[in-house]
Amino acid sequence: METPLLESSTGHVVYFIHPRNGSLSAENDFGIAHWMPDEGREPFAIKGSLFGVNKGERITVHGKWEIHAKYGQQFAVERWERPMPKTRDQIVSFLCSKFVKGCGKKRAELIVQYLGDEALERIMADGADCLTGIKGIGPKYALRIAESIKSNFEIQQIMMALLPYGITADTVTKMYKQWGAECVDIVRRNPYRLTEIRLIGFLKADEIAMAIGISIDSPYRLNAALQHVLNETCYGGGHCFVFERDLIDRTVELLKGVLQQDILTELQLMSAHEQVIWEEEKIYTKHLYIYEKKLAYKLACMANRSGGAMPSLDIAIKQYQMQHGIVLAEKQCEAIRELFRQQLLIVIGNPGTGKTTVVKAMIDIYRRHYPDAAIGLCAPTGRAARKLGELTGMDSSTIHMMLGFRPGADPMYGEDMPLPFDLVFTDEVSMKDLQLAYHLFQAIGPNTKVVLIGDSDQLPSVGPGNVLHDMIAAGMPHVRLTEIFRQAQESQIVMNVHRINRGESIVIDKTKDDFYFIEQPEPERIAHLIVLSVMRFLDKGYKLEDILVLSPMKKGVIGTEELNSALQAAVNPPSADKAELTAGGRVYRQGDKVIQIRNDYKKKVLNGDIGVVVGTAFVEDEEGELTDEIGLACEFQGRTVVYSKLELKDLLLAYAITIHKAQGGQAPVLIMPVSTSHYVMLARNLIYTGLTRTERVCAMIGTRKALNMAIGNNKTIQRNTGLREWIEQYMRSIHTQRKVNV
Repeated sequence: METPLLESSTGHVVYFIHPRNGSLSAENDFGIAHWMPDEGREPFAIKGSLFGVNKGERITVHGKWEIHAKYGQQFAVERWERPMPKTRDQIVSFLCSKFVKGCGKKRAELIVQYLGDEALERIMADGADCLTGIKGIGPKYALRIAESIKSNFEIQQIMMALLPYGITADTVTKMYKQWGAECVDIVRRNPYRLTEIRLIGFLKADEIAMAIGISIDSPYRLNAALQHVLNETCYGGGHCFVFERDLIDRTVELLKGVLQQDILTELQLMSAHEQVIWEEEKIYTKHLYIYEKKLAYKLACMANRSGGAMPSLDIAIKQYQMQHGIVLAEKQCEAIRELFRQQLLIVIGNPGTGKTTVVKAMIDIYRRHYPDAAIGLCAPTGRAARKLGELTGMDSSTIHMMLGFRPGADPMYGEDMPLPFDLVFTDEVSMKDLQLAYHLFQAIGPNTKVVLIGDSDQLPSVGPGNVLHDMIAAGMPHVRLTEIFRQAQESQIVMNVHRINRGESIVIDKTKDDFYFIEQPEPERIAHLIVLSVMRFLDKGYKLEDILVLSPMKKGVIGTEELNSALQAAVNPPSADKAELTAGGRVYRQGDKVIQIRNDYKKKVLNGDIGVVVGTAFVEDEEGELTDEIGLACEFQGRTVVYSKLELKDLLLAYAITIHKAQGGQAPVLIMPVSTSHYVMLARNLIYTGLTRTERVCAMIGTRKALNMAIGNNKTIQRNTGLREWIEQYMRSIHTQRKVNV
């Protein structure tokens, strides 16, 4: 059959062939549909970027014919548009459709009666003003109706202009929300601005720029490349700054063919306009520079303040020990004394050294002397906060929740509105990055005491900075707990954690049932044994939430991604009575264990929170009204949260998670692969941190060779931070000023 020449067709989407449920996600906008043309032709298949098109909808598609090796003749859609309704019936039908918010059939008929056949053109031209005189349509609904109509047709023209540059329909929709009708001019002039609102990365923006014809040495390109390298290095590697030489060299490598001098000149201009901060040989992003300096100054001021009046503590400590039938170690007693001496105190210690015990004692003794004092407890993650609350019997929250973080706004509590506490305890402080530490200490009032609890031998924060390490190195008041208590000494987990921390090989007593090492060199067999081990612990009565499978890496046979697929298939196989949703190539199934990977303040679900899929549900729009989109319903600590398909990019399966993601949480059972296939990740602090996440049983699967390689590798990656130097500088300055005043 001869392929007909066709560049456009108007007709109806009869049904979708792919995806089968007739709903495309903004993340994956590719679809194949059965098409009924208006021209009287036979139905045929169309394919392409069809996000926003619904089954049964009448649209115009533009494109060309293609022959698919398997499916035969298809019409490849390059762009599509909704024809402007012409007749009164068509206009009413459109106005009361799902595309127009706030307008039912009754309102639609009133609008057409009032504005006539030119209703849509009038609304496009005059906006909400032409609707406010219609009975039953107030300012709120008039604005919603007008904005819906404008966006439906205006965005089509924008898509027609931008899709040829390789910008997806979803990206066009998002940039339209940000920039409105100006987005075409913005993109054609400087496509790298798309990286500013995080719609695409630098490499994709560079592709678009090349398609548009932007010069390879355009200042826009050099500026975006420098910012890309700086941000990737800082936020990807945990650094607070990049050395000038490294930044230029990496940018030269990225922009092959661009002169080094041109890059240096652009960097100088960026510094002059304060896009970056250039301190000697150090290049900071503006935010990280402000965070580091202001945090350092606040810490220096707190370290130079006394803790107020000192009660008779030795008697209070003796009374506490007698009342609770315990004997505190000398370092624990020292920590209690320092609580009253200092405004800021750091208490650090390895597992089994009594950090929880000393926190309880501090709270009790402090309350005896200050019964009306307000005490706040917090931690970087929800899991760590809940654990702190359970151990102390008090309310505890995440730092984000305590500070009142809000989407797109500064936290509720800060320099102008301090936290309403006399004493604040923060646990798992090793996880706290520079930004979070800055916001917390900005919200600490001049008379509020702060106690930071943590383990300085664990992994540093995922985000920029090495705050705990830098604070201790700068001489901030701290007490290190060293004595391992008798009960902890009986645990093989605790003893091996300390052996690993000292660089010694683990020792296993086979008469005990809390530590196992299964020797297996082959990654495929390790993965199989991990699945069998999880099933075995479930058979023994443990719940899914009791089991942590930790891997150092995401990729590979024993990385979290493949382990999650294998564990999902074994633990929670598909069933007719289980709801499912597919997004981004991942299947989410009722009963799945899931983890949030970014803070979502609107949903009140934070990075690292672990939940379970409970089914599917309709998604709410921005106004809280239900839409017809089916989303994923998950339960987090008794609260049900619904995710749209687009939002599922922030939700991963959590049968297996990385050691970094496990920080701040604990579980009764830990299963961890240790293999030379993870050679680049074999480090002492990684294995140490992983083992500290378990409470009762640890099963390591792999080779002693790999484990000993990790134990022997104590070379931690040096992070570029200036916090220690800033603290020391401010402390000297404050001390000098005091001497002058005296």
